[in-house]
Amino acid sequence: MGCCGHHFHSKPLIREAIELNTLEFLQLNPQTKTELLKFRERAPRMDLRYGVCRNLIKINNQILCPLHPKQNQGLDLRKNHCDINHLCQTAKEFQDWDSKKQESFLQFIQTKNLLAISYSVQMDNNQLLQEFKSLQ
Repeated sequence: MGCCGHHFHSKPLIREAIELNTLEFLQLNPQTKTELLKFRERAPRMDLRYGVCRNLIKINNQILCPLHPKQNQGLDLRKNHCDINHLCQTAKEFQDWDSKKQESFLQFIQTKNLLAISYSVQMDNNQLLQEFKSLQ
């Protein structure tokens, strides 16, 4: 969630932000690109709710961004609104590791059995990266 917010508050407030975002999304029920852009523009770019982007929602028990290209047949509706090039320190380092170290990190993450919010916060604040490095 690093590209979806900064300076996250407590887990209950993160959950509340996502729930409120989801409610707003469901009330609008955007079906077209124009409607999705209307959802996106309902708040200014960096008007975060408890540190969470207002576009982050939960649908079918999955936290996602309805503007992301994976949700829109490759069309990226985050452009000119979101920090789409943001990479947390963990992602920056991960992309430079060889495949063996990457696989080791992925296995390490799986052993944690984290829920989405805990995983995202710990990735963004480098907690998982530092713990993984301490085991090396």
